[in-house]
Amino acid sequence: MATVINLKNPIEVREAGLKALNTALGYEGTRAFIDQYEGSGDFTAEKYNRPVQSFEDITMMIRKASEESNRNKS
Repeated sequence: MATVINLKNPIEVREAGLKALNTALGYEGTRAFIDQYEGSGDFTAEKYNRPVQSFEDITMMIRKASEESNRNKS
């Protein structure tokens, strides 16, 4: 059963979110996820400064993540 949290309490929401991330991704995965959202705050400029990835690059990243996930489940 899911824990009921007060969505109007930002501290409670943050704690529940971090707990869910940690459960799903582990410490390193949680840190990597959060690091994706750190930056200068000019997300539009940052978006256009990222290298363009090909379909093959994205497919390779998905396969690698899937393989790592499968290894972690064993």
